[in-house]
Amino acid sequence: MRTSAFFACAAPVWYAAAMRMLLLASLLSVMPGLPACVEAFGDQAASGPGTALGTFHVVGMQTGNTCGEGALGATRLWEFDVDLARGDGALFWDNGASVIEGVLDEDQVSFSIEGRVVVDMRAGDGPPGPPCSVERRDRAHGELGDAGDDVARFEARLSYTFAPTAGSRCEDLVAGELSVAPVFAALPCGMDYELSAKRSGPPLE
Repeated sequence: MRTSAFFACAAPVWYAAAMRMLLLASLLSVMPGLPACVEAFGDQAASGPGTALGTFHVVGMQTGNTCGEGALGATRLWEFDVDLARGDGALFWDNGASVIEGVLDEDQVSFSIEGRVVVDMRAGDGPPGPPCSVERRDRAHGELGDAGDDVARFEARLSYTFAPTAGSRCEDLVAGELSVAPVFAALPCGMDYELSAKRSGPPLE
């Protein structure tokens, strides 16, 4: 999934473009490590739909990682800010680069946000090899601190999963005898974060 940057700093230059695409803008902020200038989820305008709830400072702690320690530059601790707004059955997550629409349940507290991206790992300046595309799925599930418009905090669980698409051969991306510059310890794999957020700024007028 605003971003926690997942950059493999030691990876060869020919991996850079694919890593940027694969890890660009997670649901929340930049994945631990990604530059803040990268936009999340396309070219949606960062305008504010719904009723603004304010700006929140979010702290994420990694609780699970099967991709390998430091894979893609992921860190165990990551902090970012996000603006939230609520609408009819929707929660709007504004990471400063785009506005992502999630689902707000009938209790007006529980929410979920999902997204996916598929990246051709052989594109750009990479060396030739068998077809290899990797799909990243982002899923966030959380609870707002209040069912009204005066929300002081929220908590959420965020997961990223990475898997080769059907017909892909990505053995060289995984640590082992065939890898020159491995990106993952295993594939498929995933990373999980627990998020805790407090309101740090009032809703924008």
